[in-house]
Amino acid sequence: MSSTLLEVTRSAHEEVERLERLIVKELQTDPSSNKDRLFQSHRVHHMIDTITVTTEKLVDIYEDKDNARKDEIAALGGQTATGTNVFSAFYDRLKEIREYHRRHPAARVVDPNEDFEVLLKEEPLIEFSGEALAALGLKSGGTVQQRAERLFLTKDTPLEKLDKKHFAKGSRGQEQNGVSAVNSFKEIALMEAKINKLCELLEETVDRTKDNIVKKQALTYEEIEAEREEEDTQADTESDDDDQQIYNPLKLPMGWDGKPIPYWLYKLHGLGQEFKCEICGNYSYWGRRAFERHFKEWRHQHGMRCLGIPNTKNFNEITSIEEAKELWKRIQERQGVNKWRPDLEEEYEDKEGNIYNKKTYTDLQRQGLI
Repeated sequence: MSSTLLEVTRSAHEEVERLERLIVKELQTDPSSNKDRLFQSHRVHHMIDTITVTTEKLVDIYEDKDNARKDEIAALGGQTATGTNVFSAFYDRLKEIREYHRRHPAARVVDPNEDFEVLLKEEPLIEFSGEALAALGLKSGGTVQQRAERLFLTKDTPLEKLDKKHFAKGSRGQEQNGVSAVNSFKEIALMEAKINKLCELLEETVDRTKDNIVKKQALTYEEIEAEREEEDTQADTESDDDDQQIYNPLKLPMGWDGKPIPYWLYKLHGLGQEFKCEICGNYSYWGRRAFERHFKEWRHQHGMRCLGIPNTKNFNEITSIEEAKELWKRIQERQGVNKWRPDLEEEYEDKEGNIYNKKTYTDLQRQGLI
C-alpha cells in the first residue's frame, strides 16, 4: 500500500512532523547529568539529520523530473491514453486495496509513535570520528585512543604552541589554527549577544515568574488550602450555572450552543410562520427556508410517488393534492405522446444533497457507493 509515490510523499511529511514534535519533547526535558545532556544532544542532532535527508527526498519528489508524480495524480483522476474513465480508476484502486487486505488478513493497526518514542529512551551510539580535530587542522587518523590523546593536548596548550607534527599534512599550522580560533571566538561572541538580547526582551516575564514562585513558596499550609478551596468553590459555581434551567418563555428554537436563538433572528427567518403541505400528510413546516427545503426531502418525495407524479421542479411551491394532479394532467397533455420516463426524469437525493435520476441512483446504491 505504500508503494505509490503519493503514499511515499505523505509518509515522508508525517515522519518530518513527528520528528519535529519529538525534538520539542526532548528539549523540554532537563538532563540530570552531563552524560544525559550529551546523549540528549546526540539524539537531537540525529533526528535533525534524518529530517534533512527526508526533506531532500521530498524536494526531489516535488521537482518531478521524470513526471512520475504527475502521471500518478492523473491516474487517480481516471485519465488514460484513451480518455478519462473515473469509474475504471476507482474500481482498480478498490481492487488493489481488497487484494492487499486479502494477502494480509492478520494485519493490525500500529501506532507509529511507538517506534519514534524509543528514540527518546535509547542510549545513542557515539563514535569519536575525529571531527572536534579536523576543524582545528590537527591529524584525525590513528586509533580512538590516539585521536583522544591528540584532542586532550588542546585542553591546556594553545594551538600555536603545539608541535607541528600533530597538524594535518598540507595545513598551514599555526596560521590556519589561529584563523579557526578567531572564527570560533566570533561565533561564541555572536551567540552571547543573541542570548543577552533575548534576556532583555524577556526580562519582565522572567521577573514576574520569579515573583510568583517566591510568593507561592512563602505561603503557609493553611493559605494553600484556602486557595484550593476557593478554586473548587468557583468551579462548583460555574457548574451550577451551567445546570440551571434555561429561561425560554417565547418557546424559541435552540441554537448550536444549547440556548434559545435571539428573537430578532427568529423574526428574520420567519420561524413563527407556519406552512402546511397536504402532499406530506398536512405536515407543518416553520419558516420559509424549511418550507422550500422540504420539496427535496423524503417525506414530500414519498407523497408525490404515492400520487404517481414525478417530483420535478415544475411542482415546487405546490402543496395541494388537487393542484398537483391538475398540473400533471396539463403537462401530459402538452407532451402528447412523450410520456414521462421514471428512469430518467424521477429525481432522488442522497444524504449529502446530491440529485440523481432513478437509474443512476439505483446503480450507485446497488454498488454500495451511497
